Amino acid sequence: MAFVRTLSVIAALVVGAVLVAGTAFVVGVRSRDERVLGFARRMQRDVLNRGALRDAGTAGSPWAVVRVPGRVSGRVYDTPVGVKRVGDDLYISLVYGEGTQWLRNVRAAGGATVIHDGREIEATDPEVVPIVQTPIAAADRVAISLFGITHALRLREAASAPLEMKA
Repeated sequence: MAFVRTLSVIAALVVGAVLVAGTAFVVGVRSRDERVLGFARRMQRDVLNRGALRDAGTAGSPWAVVRVPGRVSGRVYDTPVGVKRVGDDLYISLVYGEGTQWLRNVRAAGGATVIHDGREIEATDPEVVPIVQTPIAAADRVAISLFGITHALRLREAASAPLEMKA
């Protein structure tokens, strides 16, 4: 009996700790606390992105890939993101704000390759816009409200050049 009671207390403590940590995370992201955002960015980059990149960009995947060279290194980086496409415009929610490395790289390069739904799209004209002015606002209302997301990145599909036919 005492063993079962001890396990119940331990389980309650673990659940309580998870709830406290989750609440602290949400409050930290909403308030744009740089310690929380830095932690979240590192966890995303070092742990979560590896799994998401396995099928990101493939037909039917909920994730797209932003492929862009680093500002300093020139090394090409792949970052999984959620993309909402409307016509030639691609919208990406900026969950962690404007301080992410991938966004800085896209801005410095003037665009990126976006791999979305099995297609490679050359995207240009990066512009940070209020998220309420995007189609993401209606689709992701709960996440936007929960995490206090205020902006999105808008990219435009570059005009395609016709292929030259060899005679």
